[in-house]
Amino acid sequence: MRRSVRSLTNKIVVITGAASGIGQSLARAMAARGAVLALVDIDELALEALCAELADAGNTVSSYVIDVSNRSAMEQLPGDVVTAHGAVDILINNAGVSVGAMFDDHSIEDAEWLLDINLKGVIYGCKFFLPHLKQSPEANIVNISSMFGLFSMPGQAMYSASKAGVRGFTEALWTELSNTSVRVMTVHPGTIRSNVIRSSRMLDPQAQLKAVQLQEKFGMSTDKAAEKIVRAIEKNKLRVLVGADAHIAEFLKRLFPVSLQRLVGMFFD
Repeated sequence: MRRSVRSLTNKIVVITGAASGIGQSLARAMAARGAVLALVDIDELALEALCAELADAGNTVSSYVIDVSNRSAMEQLPGDVVTAHGAVDILINNAGVSVGAMFDDHSIEDAEWLLDINLKGVIYGCKFFLPHLKQSPEANIVNISSMFGLFSMPGQAMYSASKAGVRGFTEALWTELSNTSVRVMTVHPGTIRSNVIRSSRMLDPQAQLKAVQLQEKFGMSTDKAAEKIVRAIEKNKLRVLVGADAHIAEFLKRLFPVSLQRLVGMFFD
């Protein structure tokens, strides 16, 4: 059966982590479909530049300089968006960070910083926006997990923990809201040419440089990734894997749930 495609024209879309990477490309893709945008990021200058670009192109857009790990700011955000635009139809929890180091080498402060943004930021967004989303006749929550939410890599213990947490949380939320007007989706991007690795907290600068080079060589563009995500939203999908590596990882993890981790570990001995 052919899946119907919903229109995003005039839908009020909130995107966190909107000033760069996938978030920036999602904002442009949504703007191209005529959506009304409420863009959130901690980088004020980059956010202002993106909003000016979209506004100059004739789009309706508002901006909010917020750290998604700040509970009080996130609790106030939905009311500010509704005041500006009258409602909320789609929430995309995209903001995320990374720590690239073996668990016993990086600090507990780094672990808390990552979990606060990657997991608690998603929970705050869902919790505080949900009452407003339920008032929309056709609403969506989109939570960005990762390929590493499906399997784990050495040096990414906390990142994997946060993204697996997003996956489990989102799947439970999908079930809880299945009889409401709110549709819920998890996104698992693979290697994407974003700035996550460049801005990550890594103890080894050479390892960081090598990771960035591999990302640039093999990664999917953020524009292509965003287009796949927006098309999945239009089709009200439960889950979307972005990139061949995400599909391969998911397949191998299902086929070899234990052996895959052993195989990965062999390359890091």
